[in-house]
Amino acid sequence: MTSSRRKEILVLGLLSRCVFGYADSFLADNPPSEAIIETKKEKEPIPWLTGPLLTPAAYVVPNGHYNIEPYLFITTNYGIYDAEWHAKTIAKDYNIITQIPVQFGMPWDCDFTIVPAWSWNHTDGASHWVLNDLQFYLDYQLLYDQKGKWWPAIKLELGASVPLGRYRKLNPRAKATDIGGVGSWLPGAAITMSRLFWWGGHFFFIPRLNIQYTIPNSVHVSDISIYGGGKHTRGKVYPGQILHVLFGFEISLSQRWAIANDFSYMHINKSRFKGHAGTTAGMPNRVGLPSSEQLSLAPAIEYNWSENYGVIAGAWFSVAGRNIPEFASAVIALNIYH
Repeated sequence: MTSSRRKEILVLGLLSRCVFGYADSFLADNPPSEAIIETKKEKEPIPWLTGPLLTPAAYVVPNGHYNIEPYLFITTNYGIYDAEWHAKTIAKDYNIITQIPVQFGMPWDCDFTIVPAWSWNHTDGASHWVLNDLQFYLDYQLLYDQKGKWWPAIKLELGASVPLGRYRKLNPRAKATDIGGVGSWLPGAAITMSRLFWWGGHFFFIPRLNIQYTIPNSVHVSDISIYGGGKHTRGKVYPGQILHVLFGFEISLSQRWAIANDFSYMHINKSRFKGHAGTTAGMPNRVGLPSSEQLSLAPAIEYNWSENYGVIAGAWFSVAGRNIPEFASAVIALNIYH
């Protein structure tokens, strides 16, 4: 397994934590903002919005309601950024990920989310269906925005990931397509902020800012793993801490149609290894990953049939990076709120 492939799979696994855009449909019983409530009293148009592709909403789902948003990501990795931010072409590989975030409203301005996921990996004639790690989050509404006040809505998120996906004792003939997870619980916290701006008529502008920080726990590795190694490798990997910043926005063009975009920056610290690396064909095995960075964009278009149902589709692609894959994804998500 090449070092570029190891890095690719690690990054995809870590990115999956951030790839959910909770729908932010402005419903009659959803209390996101006094500004929205006032426009309803004035019988002004109310936007129906799914949220951008990546940046999560700044509002919890109200108690007694739920939100489901199945996602499909079709990705090709066609390059690798080296340590000097230069992109180099590699043999293409492909990845299809299905994620189904399910968000439940709870009392006390809280909600709870689980994100079951699975994927199909293919490269160089090898392919596998795999189960991915199970993400879960608890959100708490710190603040609601109010008309005439300067502050935005603010939500606190605490999350982790159950390491269900395979990440070690990999089959060398599978060429890393049997990887489904990263082996870590990925505990972390995030703050999301958002505010609604009405531009008159059907035009609304809704920016969002999400800042996440993840502190992975140590991971036991053996033989070939997502972090490298080979036969007789035994020890612990300490994955690097992760900073992920997302800025997304939506602009409603009518009650049903909207455009959206996300700007993503991610930094992953260097991972460390302690233990016995072992050798392959007389050469020491390499275990661990260098620090990496990535900049990416995700433009999209939305259509909403009603205040409860909408669909968003777009692209997600890298624009710059360091020690990380160069990729492009087609993304579609269906939003269902009740």
